[in-house]
Amino acid sequence: MKMLKASYIVTLLSSIGLFNSCTGNLINMQEVQSHYAYLGRKDTLYGNYLAGRVAHIRQDYENASRYYVKSIEKGLNNEEILGRTYIILASQGKIKESVKYANIARSQGDKNNFIDVINAVHEFKQKNYAVAREYLEPIGEKTYKNLITPLFNAWSYVGEKDYKEAISSLDILKTQEDIETVYNLHAGMISEYFNHNDIAEKYYTYVINNKKEDISFRALQIISNFMVRNGKKDAALSLISKYYGASNIKEMLASLNQKVKESNSSTDKLIENPNIGVGEVFLEVALLFKSVPVGYDYAQMYMAISEYFNPNNDVAKIAMADIFEERSMYNQANKYYDSIKRNSEMYYPAQIKKADNLFTEKKYDEAASVLKKLLKKNPKNFQILFNLGDVLRVNNNQIEAIKYYNEAIDSIFYETEKYWPVYYALAVSYDKNNEWDKAEQSLKKALDLSNRHPQVLNYLGYSWLKNNTNIDKAAAFIVEAYEKEPNDGVIMDSLGWVYFKTGDYQKAITYLEKASELNPSNAIITDHLGDAYWLGGRKNEAIFQWKQALTQKEENDELNRKRVKNKIENGLRKKDAYSLKDEKIKETLEKINEITQ
Repeated sequence: MKMLKASYIVTLLSSIGLFNSCTGNLINMQEVQSHYAYLGRKDTLYGNYLAGRVAHIRQDYENASRYYVKSIEKGLNNEEILGRTYIILASQGKIKESVKYANIARSQGDKNNFIDVINAVHEFKQKNYAVAREYLEPIGEKTYKNLITPLFNAWSYVGEKDYKEAISSLDILKTQEDIETVYNLHAGMISEYFNHNDIAEKYYTYVINNKKEDISFRALQIISNFMVRNGKKDAALSLISKYYGASNIKEMLASLNQKVKESNSSTDKLIENPNIGVGEVFLEVALLFKSVPVGYDYAQMYMAISEYFNPNNDVAKIAMADIFEERSMYNQANKYYDSIKRNSEMYYPAQIKKADNLFTEKKYDEAASVLKKLLKKNPKNFQILFNLGDVLRVNNNQIEAIKYYNEAIDSIFYETEKYWPVYYALAVSYDKNNEWDKAEQSLKKALDLSNRHPQVLNYLGYSWLKNNTNIDKAAAFIVEAYEKEPNDGVIMDSLGWVYFKTGDYQKAITYLEKASELNPSNAIITDHLGDAYWLGGRKNEAIFQWKQALTQKEENDELNRKRVKNKIENGLRKKDAYSLKDEKIKETLEKINEITQ
């Protein structure tokens, strides 16, 4: 559930001015490069400043803040460097250090209202609740007045043990229809904190029954915890079971279900102090920003504040790791995943994501190791088996990949369309393992399940062409794939190859050139274009394309390098062209060509 609406994003982005002094858009790469030599100098002001900028560009925030602080200590304390410093420190959750430099910046005229936010957060953590409220009070921006400040103030009154004022602070949220769930969840948590359980139950019931929005996993954790402690374990289990259909979080739900079964009325509250409560506020704001790419910097900032208040919220850890993933900072993301304990509901998705990151970094052995450890406790888990098959297939361990893909298929209780990718992947492994008959059968199964997905049509059709079998059917499948995905470079290549196999080299060139434009780094497409050029009478261009194919990385493992080198030296011998017998396919090919021309 998106607890906050996207309508709040624009006003926050336009008014906070959070990264107006530190975004990459303001970093001059040419300047950094021209002065890079300074970084080797002995601890100079300018050397530290440049080191900080380079680290900042590389998104190495730990070193960026360290070098910026050093440059300030040596006298470089203008508004720009101060702004970068307190923002980055805050984004790392180093609020005390951030406040120091934010206040220096304020004394020099920096009017960024995030300085007030940082001070409010710092004072709240020190239990100076009244002072914390004073810092947020002057912020006149609508989203603060109508959302963040009321929630923040409510939890500050919780810190002062004033239930009446805490609930009253939330009144402004009641009048806003699009954040009724936020109001009721926080009112419920506050009432629960003060042991007003009958009142808390009413608020939580609203959250559960709100038909306008799905409930968030975090809200499920909080409400099920409340139910268990109030002797309603069966109701908690029933609530969780309602969401088992959400397959993307079923492992989390299963873990939460088990935790509830093992809990009793003496189980600890999740919201055991005001810091945890206000941490939920900043988590919700962070998730709002995280829902749009332009908000990732802001999301990291608010997520860090949430973590500052509650370092044990695994939902926040998953969200923070996801931000790092979006920035391709996989090591940092995996550090968050590794911080999640085995008994957490978030452990399974964290480890799956960790394996995904290792896979992305081509650390295939490490990714496989993570997945095999998960498999020991989840031996029939489809997703783990499928992912493990993918890792092994890409790492060219086809025999093991085939084993795990088949185990994944065996784990399926009821086959539906969503399972076609595992049959497709299995076919690829069979094909790479020179077991075409089995690959063909798997592709046909994938074709049926996927409602004739264009990628499956293309793979099967192109494979028939490559094996010089079922030429008419191959052409029909490729044409159907092309009609569904006319801008796919790989499918365009197959269409060009249909013309090539049937001896129409000029038309083959037309489509293979387009395929090459769409996929300029694909070695197979480039090789095909070279073949068409040669038999189309453009021999110098053919040799150039073949040489290019040898240097390209995409699909390079599929390229017969020895054959390509032989073509460069000796050219390509013309073979007899195939003749299509199906008049309907021939007519369709002509129509496609007329439209293209």
